[in-house]
Amino acid sequence: MSSVSSCFRNHFHRISLCYSEGHRGYLMSKWSTALVVVLLLLGPGGSSGVPAALPGKPAPARTGDSRKTRQVSAADAFYKQGAVQVVHLQVSEADLARLKAALPKRIYVPGTFRWGEQVLENVGVRYKGNSSSKPRQKHKRSFLVKFGQYHPGRTFLGLQRVALDNGVQFGSVFSEPLVTRVLHDVGVTAARCNHAKLFLNGKYHGVYVNVERIDSVFLKTRFADGGGPLYKVDEGGPGGNLAPFALPPDQANRHAFEPKSSAARADARDMLELITRINKTPPDRFAEMLQGTIVVDDFLKTMAVMLFAGAFDQLTGWNAHNYYLYREPADTRWHYLPWDLDVGFADKAFRRIPVIAGWNAAWPVAGGRPQPLIERIVDNPKLLKRYRRMADVILEKHFRPRILLPRIDAMYGRISQDLEMDPFPHRRVTNPEDRNYDTVVASIKEFVRVRYKTARMQLDHPGDRPKIVRNRPPRPGKPSKDAPTGLVVLSMTASTVTLRWKDNADGEAGHIVQRAVGEPGKPFRNLIGRPGRNSMMATDNSVVAGKTYRYRVYGVHPTPDGPRGTGVSNVVTVRVPKK
Repeated sequence: MSSVSSCFRNHFHRISLCYSEGHRGYLMSKWSTALVVVLLLLGPGGSSGVPAALPGKPAPARTGDSRKTRQVSAADAFYKQGAVQVVHLQVSEADLARLKAALPKRIYVPGTFRWGEQVLENVGVRYKGNSSSKPRQKHKRSFLVKFGQYHPGRTFLGLQRVALDNGVQFGSVFSEPLVTRVLHDVGVTAARCNHAKLFLNGKYHGVYVNVERIDSVFLKTRFADGGGPLYKVDEGGPGGNLAPFALPPDQANRHAFEPKSSAARADARDMLELITRINKTPPDRFAEMLQGTIVVDDFLKTMAVMLFAGAFDQLTGWNAHNYYLYREPADTRWHYLPWDLDVGFADKAFRRIPVIAGWNAAWPVAGGRPQPLIERIVDNPKLLKRYRRMADVILEKHFRPRILLPRIDAMYGRISQDLEMDPFPHRRVTNPEDRNYDTVVASIKEFVRVRYKTARMQLDHPGDRPKIVRNRPPRPGKPSKDAPTGLVVLSMTASTVTLRWKDNADGEAGHIVQRAVGEPGKPFRNLIGRPGRNSMMATDNSVVAGKTYRYRVYGVHPTPDGPRGTGVSNVVTVRVPKK
């Protein structure tokens, strides 16, 4: 595993979009910040009405647990469970045009953020997410507001950033708050969220999901120290499924783990050690090893919640991404932190993935294609029994229709009128048959009813383990309408080649960029594995100055029988300039 070691000792480099710097401006009023903090700290007797503790707070710290009980903070009112916030963004028409013209590159432009009496001028505003980065996107776009973009260190209620998700994937305007609520209720550390009505330049822009970011602020409010290594697995890539990987020398920096803290950037050998332990520990010592390596109960609970909710876009589902890993400095164990929970409560998501028929609650191997960590848990009788015991409790206490259906009705009641006035299409982008939000809600409620019945039956009668379908990268398919087109070289240096293409597929799991060295006749090999869903850019950081390369790209669709490749794009040939 020397190549892997070499890989991790280098700085982590991710296939990512480039963010631009913007302008500098004015500071918010310190007096308004102080006033809000004082009001919030008054507690139940004050005018804010903020409770002394969150309904969905993590469980109190246990012996040997590095977590801490959350304290009331200024941001608690902003993420209050069940609240519908009103957020105003002011961005000049010229800067809005800049945002759109730059796509799929996501840049920051200056704007003004307002929530209640809080006004922050000259904040950074950009589009957020892969789908919102599509130039042809017809739904409302997601936004990210960074308060210190032009004023380093500035925050809003202690928050560095605010994320407003469009909620159009799978009806995630409902699914993300539902999944998040259950995670909190079972004691799993996860981001908070509620709903927000966004007004852009004074004009109503629709209902959004107001999602807390997982960053240094999040860590400091959840953990005793909060200064340990934090990694994000977002766009996929080698190692994202926690399987061993080795990379050729010219791809030494290509892997799935993006460092999100200074501790992670300084030394990533701990991540390599985690992967080694998961895959190399003998079966008779695996359960003991895992107990001392990750917070096992929280991971097992997360597995059950994601499986019951049909949240397949996770390590615990079909796609090994959308999660963070965090380890406290004084603790040897890793915390699995789920993220981007916009997928859930839909059978046959993308009209391809049969959640109800394909996910057996007694055998948490989603679709029969487990990741190495989950596969080894299922292989271990003690851990499997432990999972089933937890899953049974979670199913009965949190996923019974009599519990979830009133919660769905209450949520819909809070935002139904605002959804009716939403200027964007009233349907899930992945379910074109949706007529309006009434049909979306009816579909979610029917999923809950059927999912509970099938899961109950599966846990009561586990049967034999489902057949394992190995997850190998698919080959390109035959020419197809959903194949990427318009592949071009966006930029090039002596050490990098950045590519851009048009994404013509809906519901893809990602893309694979292939490269051939030399002139025509040389074989194409997979270079960059699965830049994220709806992605249209990737960077090859492993080119050699003066060499000639050819590139092509194709999409990957998840199916019950394993991943399927689309047709390939056009081929582009480049000669890397000499230094």
